[in-house]
Amino acid sequence: MITIILFLVTIILLKSNFNFKNWFDKNVLNNHISITNIASKYETLFGKPLPFKNLIKEPVFSEKLNYLSKEKYKEGVLLKLSNNLVPSLDKGLVIFVGKKDEENCITIESIDYDTTYCMLMNIGVKLYDHVDIGTYIGEVNEKLILYFTKNGEYLDYEEYI
Repeated sequence: MITIILFLVTIILLKSNFNFKNWFDKNVLNNHISITNIASKYETLFGKPLPFKNLIKEPVFSEKLNYLSKEKYKEGVLLKLSNNLVPSLDKGLVIFVGKKDEENCITIESIDYDTTYCMLMNIGVKLYDHVDIGTYIGEVNEKLILYFTKNGEYLDYEEYI
């Protein structure tokens, strides 16, 4: 109910107040908004949106990312995996599913950084899925490319794998 009221008030202010519209464009539409941060704060204040979610059984998959070798690849890292299953390294929200550098990729936004997984053959998540650490996200043919970013800047992969 509060969400609907906030939405309606925002629409009315956007239509009637030019200063509010400029502020909204500058501070909301042109900035990167972390949906994961908003969701975690919402859950802290109000709890889970669906209180009966614990009754829904989800498939269990809690693998760790096991790799045989790693080497720097562009702004990320190329891993040779010991098996073809790829788990999530952190919990977060899937914000991208598509092609990057001609490879099938997904990006997961976590609270502190974004992780992009590339060279996926089979993708096991959909856009806007919430994933936990160890959640199955896809399969590769021995090799996986990972990119770690924060606010559009590439991070050193050594800290995250």
